[in-house]
Amino acid sequence: MRTVLDDEVDVSYSQIYVESEDASPFDDMKDTFGGQSNGLCGAAWPGTLWLATGLHYGRVGFRVEVHDERPDADEGWEEIVEAPYRPVGRASLVEWGGGDSWDLGLAETDYRVRYSASGVDRAADAHSRGDDEPMIDRYLLQFWPCPPEPDQVVKQTSRVADHLHELVSTLPPPELPDPDEEARWKAELDEWNREGERVAAEMAAEAAPWGGTLPSPAMRGMGGEARDVALAEKALTRALAAVDLDGQRRIANWLVRRAYQEIGIAELDWVAPALDALDAGETLPPPFHRVGVAWERLRTEPRVPARFAPMLEVGADEDSSLRRAVGTLYAARSLTPLQAVLAALAEAVRAFGADARFPLAELKEKLGVD
Repeated sequence: MRTVLDDEVDVSYSQIYVESEDASPFDDMKDTFGGQSNGLCGAAWPGTLWLATGLHYGRVGFRVEVHDERPDADEGWEEIVEAPYRPVGRASLVEWGGGDSWDLGLAETDYRVRYSASGVDRAADAHSRGDDEPMIDRYLLQFWPCPPEPDQVVKQTSRVADHLHELVSTLPPPELPDPDEEARWKAELDEWNREGERVAAEMAAEAAPWGGTLPSPAMRGMGGEARDVALAEKALTRALAAVDLDGQRRIANWLVRRAYQEIGIAELDWVAPALDALDAGETLPPPFHRVGVAWERLRTEPRVPARFAPMLEVGADEDSSLRRAVGTLYAARSLTPLQAVLAALAEAVRAFGADARFPLAELKEKLGVD
């Protein structure tokens, strides 16, 4: 048995994931839970696991184990579910919004995954956990080689788990990616990679006399709305790919600051330090260290412009232009710089629209893209 992780992890919106680097992007939780009987571990989408938690925001106990054969189930856990899983490329446990990740070291073969949980109801009632508060809920994720078998609920005791199991039981299986569409998308990625490598090679050759080398831009790792932006704005994406890694990160941070300026909160005394921390590559200060905490602080802020104030009446989980604009900050913390800038751009486009001067026209002007 190999222990990958035994620590606390950060969850937001009651979510944490297992993602494969070559897996196709999915739209929402229905794609990962459709056709299943359990609502805690969504495994219906190839290469992906959507892991639900009781806590909405904060840190939970989390342990990940990889076994050579099926381990005995520990009946001391309050909730136990199992599902099939097969990685598509390198698989990692990933926090929401580009937070920390842990390489699972899994082979590209069939596994059975068991997801066990305790404290789910208490955590859901608490909603969030402060940094100085005791742990409420904890989880165990176990993998072992096994041919595919349907998912199942092994043990259920909490009302939250009961609700989630019932909720997903009505969802139809997802429409899996069209192989032809996947091939076309991968060909697009390969083309962009070659272009980025060519430009980087030319720039590196020019810098060589000064002893400098420039990194090759990464085009991998894009998914969801970031991928949609890349497909819709190919010239802009190619221009971004040609920017060095530090430049890509600066552009992502610029998008965040401009988004916060557009919604009129960039200069607030409790917001500005977070934008400065992002620019400096530092840990986000409270209240931005937790999505839910930041949103609750924003809801009590009387200086939010009147046109956005009504959007504060809904929760952080609800979609709105304001939430999307605020979300650019977390999108820009994605692991790779190119993914960060495209994810932040996608949030900004959803917040302000594709036809508004910011973000698309302003960014194109900044990069000299027609």
